[in-house]
Amino acid sequence: MKRILTALLLAVLVLTSGCVARTLEGDGYPVYFLDQTEDGTQALKAERRGLDPETDPVEGLLQAILSGPESETLTRVIPASVSLRGWTLQNGLLTVDLSGSYGTLSGIDLTLADYSMVLTLTQLEEVEAVMITVEGQVLPYRDHQRLTPEDVRSSILQDETLSNAK
Repeated sequence: MKRILTALLLAVLVLTSGCVARTLEGDGYPVYFLDQTEDGTQALKAERRGLDPETDPVEGLLQAILSGPESETLTRVIPASVSLRGWTLQNGLLTVDLSGSYGTLSGIDLTLADYSMVLTLTQLEEVEAVMITVEGQVLPYRDHQRLTPEDVRSSILQDETLSNAK
């Protein structure tokens, strides 16, 4: 049953990740949060957020993700106890350093939090990939540290293929 729910979640993520634009369209940027459907399925859903023109877009999107959704139908993907320690952008790689609470996430919760960050932040033209650290350290249990929208899509498709093969 858990595999089926994961497959359904990942299928929805495929649909939402294909909608990510690398440029700003309409009012604001899509920021991804958790949407619980009536049947209990979890999926990431975008909520448009405008950014203060005086704020760096990376900083603005990070703050939007961490502050949580404005819509009552969406919930946080990243726990409220997580705070931003800092970030750097070099050669298209955005390294985001978060507080220790992020390190307590695991399984599907970590996957959703990572995907939320990647899908939201890689909309910016200058951000090609995201690396998330906790208290300055990489999470040792990740299979790779540099995350791109393509990684999100390929991970979803791989899980879906494995699910269908069983």
